[in-house]
Amino acid sequence: MFSLVLILLVVFAVLSLLLAAWTLFFQGYIYSEPVEAIYWRAPAAGAALALSLSLWIALDYSSIENPSDKEGRYRTLFDYSPTETITYEKLTIRNQDRNKVSYVWRSNRYVSEEGGRTLPSRPLEIVARDKEGQEHIFKPQTDEKGNFKVEKNQPLRYYEEGNPKRYMEEGFLGQITIDHPSWRMVTWLLNFSFLLVWFLCLWLLLRFQWSHALGLAFVAWLISLFVLPMLLTQAEKVRKERLPPPTTQTAALRRHSSFTHTAA
Repeated sequence: MFSLVLILLVVFAVLSLLLAAWTLFFQGYIYSEPVEAIYWRAPAAGAALALSLSLWIALDYSSIENPSDKEGRYRTLFDYSPTETITYEKLTIRNQDRNKVSYVWRSNRYVSEEGGRTLPSRPLEIVARDKEGQEHIFKPQTDEKGNFKVEKNQPLRYYEEGNPKRYMEEGFLGQITIDHPSWRMVTWLLNFSFLLVWFLCLWLLLRFQWSHALGLAFVAWLISLFVLPMLLTQAEKVRKERLPPPTTQTAALRRHSSFTHTAA
């Protein structure tokens, strides 16, 4: 934690110095003279930006709930994902021969409890059990004759009974991807609030004309979005180190950005 505080103090100092130097140079070039009292205006702007960053980092830091999480929820616009994948720990499969076989998640794949067989590609029914022991029944799309119904160039889908927004796809049985609009909303709010802070600092504190302040803020904001992931990653690393190690094998919840199937 001390390392994060130290990093934010360094960010504050660097921003204050850069803003002071840039303001004196650029305002002396485009205006008749630069703003007065830069000795307190630049540190005030640097503090406002550093505090905004601290809030962003704190929210992303607290979003890490498990050492196995890949990344936090609240990243920059260029590298965030508002989805997560739930991987069920145990499945019971009803095959074409009507027999039921139980499978468990081990070493990043499902294997049968007896015999070590892998999952069939197109079972008739899937009963998934989460870590609380609750059962979720998924059945495939079928037509009027009971045959599998597959859209053109799409995998077969298995929808949960009573909740058609949750489904599995052939090739990813046992996993469902859930979209979180709240994660998306908070991420966008953090990103564009940081742009607003840049604009207000340049306009009200450093006394650029509003049009100049808006243009400079946009450029500074874009540069920030490419630098910020390093700070967020460091904060997430500290968070993972402070969390207790998982007590069970597998994760019922895992961050997902590589799978393309999402809940409707």
